[in-house]
Amino acid sequence: MYRVCFFSFVSVVFILATQAFASCPNKGTGVTVCSPTPGVVTSAPVHFTASASTTCAKGIGSVGIYTASGKKVYTVSGSTLDTFLPLSSGSYITTVQEWDRCGGSLKTNIPITVRGQSVLTYQYNNQRTGANLFETTLNPSNVNSKTFGKLYSFPVDSFIYGQPLYVPNVQIAGGTHNVVFVATQNNSIYAFDADNKSSTPLWHSVVDLPVPCSAAQPIPKSECNLVYLTPGVGITSTSVIDPVQGAHGAMYVVARTNPNNAGKFWQGIHKYDLSTGIEMTGSPKVIGGTVPGNGADSVNGVLSFNNKAENARSALLYANGNVYVAFASINDAPIFHGWIAGFDATTLTQLSMFNTTPNNSSNHNGSGQQGGIWGAALAADLSNTIFAATGNGTWDNTVGDWGNSYLKLLPTGKTLQVADFFTPAALAFNTNDDDLGTGTAILLPDQSGPFPHLMVGADKLGDVYVLNRDNMGKYRSSGDNILQEIPSGVGVRLPSNPDCSPDSDDCSYTTPAYWNGNLYLAGVNDNLKAFSVANGQLSGPASKSPTTYGYPGSTPTVSANGNLNGIVWAVEPGKAILHAYDATNLGTELFNSTQAAGGRDALGSSVKFSVPTVVAGKVFVGTQKAVVVYGLLP
Repeated sequence: MYRVCFFSFVSVVFILATQAFASCPNKGTGVTVCSPTPGVVTSAPVHFTASASTTCAKGIGSVGIYTASGKKVYTVSGSTLDTFLPLSSGSYITTVQEWDRCGGSLKTNIPITVRGQSVLTYQYNNQRTGANLFETTLNPSNVNSKTFGKLYSFPVDSFIYGQPLYVPNVQIAGGTHNVVFVATQNNSIYAFDADNKSSTPLWHSVVDLPVPCSAAQPIPKSECNLVYLTPGVGITSTSVIDPVQGAHGAMYVVARTNPNNAGKFWQGIHKYDLSTGIEMTGSPKVIGGTVPGNGADSVNGVLSFNNKAENARSALLYANGNVYVAFASINDAPIFHGWIAGFDATTLTQLSMFNTTPNNSSNHNGSGQQGGIWGAALAADLSNTIFAATGNGTWDNTVGDWGNSYLKLLPTGKTLQVADFFTPAALAFNTNDDDLGTGTAILLPDQSGPFPHLMVGADKLGDVYVLNRDNMGKYRSSGDNILQEIPSGVGVRLPSNPDCSPDSDDCSYTTPAYWNGNLYLAGVNDNLKAFSVANGQLSGPASKSPTTYGYPGSTPTVSANGNLNGIVWAVEPGKAILHAYDATNLGTELFNSTQAAGGRDALGSSVKFSVPTVVAGKVFVGTQKAVVVYGLLP
C-alpha cells in the first residue's frame, strides 16, 4: 500500500467533558500523566494527556493544569484530560491536578521546557481561529519588500491543497531539523528542512497511485478534472500531527488510492512516523462502515460508505484521542452523503461513523442525500466537543437529516450524537446548491459579556452567522433564532460575473480568522474585511484591504505576538499573489509578492483555497508545483 523514498538524511477556562477515551490509562490512585514526560524539551502547543483515580466513592469532579503555582490555565470535568496547551518558549513546572467530589485533591508535577512553536493542524488549533499568537520575528515594521521576500522553494510532484504543517527540532537520523510537511494530489508526503539546510526532502513517502481524475472518474458526472485540475486525486485534506505518538510523533493522512492501477478505488487513513516517513504499526486502515437508514443508495435499511463517491476535503481533526475525517463528494456527483469517521489515534481502530442524511424525509424534502462536509473543517472546543458545517442536502431534524446545518456533536457509542444545531430557515429546503458549509465556522476564544462561547461562519451566498455555542438556535421557520445574521456580509454580486452575481451564488468560500477582537473574511469580488466583535455581535467592517479578491475569495491567516504586531496574510488565488496587511488597519498593505522588481518574490502558481502557514519567522505557501517559503531577506 505504500512506498518510501529516502533522501539525504542529515545526521482559565472550565470545560464540561465529553465522552472520554483511554488515551492515557491510569496507573493507580492519583494523577497519571502520559504526556508530556517529566523533563522533556518540546515545542508548543504541548500535548497533555492524563487520567486520575481516587478512593472517594463519589468519584472525580474535574482535572486541571497549572503552568505555575496559582496559575490554572485549563480545567475539564471528569477524570481524564486530553488537550493541546499553547505556551510561549521557556521552562515550566506544570502541575496536573484532580479534585474529587469528597473534597480531596491529588496532583502530579511535570517540569518541561518549551522551545519553538509547531503547527500541527489546520489554522493552528482545533478551534480553527487562524492565528499564530507566538510569532516573535515578523512584524509590521519588517514585513516589506525591502527586508522581506521569497527565500527559496521546494519542488513537489503535484498540487498541494492542504495547509503546510510545521514541527521544529525534529530528530532525523541523528540530525536536528525544523521541518515543514506537505502532501500532494499525487499521494506524495514530503518532509523538508524548513531552513533550507538541504533542498532535498528529508523524506518522501508515496502512499500509492492516486485515483484517476477525469470527467467520469472516480465517479460519473464528477467533472473531476475541471475541479482539481490534476490527472489524479490523492491527498486533498490538511493532515494532522500528534507529536507524542510513538517514538517520534505521527502524521495522519487520508489518501485516495488505486492499487496496481486496477480500477478498484480505496480511501484510507495512514499514520507516518515523523522522523522516518515510514508507516507505523496498524497503518493503514481502509475507511468504510455502515449506518441504519433508508435514504438514497440504501439497501435493506442500511447505508454503506461509498469509496468512489465520497471525497475528503475537510481538514483532519484530532480530538480526545481520536482522529476524525469528514467527507462530501467531488462536484456534487450523485449519490453521496456527508460522513464523519472516527479512529483511535493510537491503533487506528475505527470507532465511529456518522451520516448527515441517512433517511428519507418526512417533510417533503426528498430522499436522504448530500449534506456534505466540504471545505468546512471539523472544529472542536476545549472540551473536545465537535462542531461541523454541512452543505445543501436533505433537511429533516425529526429523522436525523442535517443538510445546511451547523452541528454540535458528542461521541456516543459507535456514532456521534447531535447535541444542538442551527439550520437557517432560508436554506433548510434549498435546492439551489447554496451551501451553508463552504467554509469553516470557527470557535472564538472565550469572550466577555453575556455570550462567552461564539461560533462564526459564512455561507456560499455570503451571509455571515454569529451563534451562541451554548444555545445554537435550532430551526425556526418564522426566522432564525441566533445572535446575529449579516445578509451579504461578504462577497459582492457583480452583473454578468460568472461566480457571484445577481444570478449566481458563489459569493463566499472563506473561513474567517480571529485576532484581538477582530474577525477577518474575504469573499468573492470583495475586499478582505475586518469586523469588530463585542457582546455577541459583529460591527463594521472597521477596515478593508485595497485588494479585491476574485473567485473563490481567500481564507486569511494571522501572525502576531499575543495582542501585538498582528499581520493578516492571504493568497489571491487567481493571480497567485501573497498579500500581507496590518491587522489593525487592513487599508495598510505591508507586502505583496509582485512589489519587488524582476519577479523576485513571485509565488509562481496557486491552488484554490490555499492557506499560508506563518511560523518561526517564515511563511510557507503550498502551490501547484512547490512549497514556496518567504521570510526576512539575508
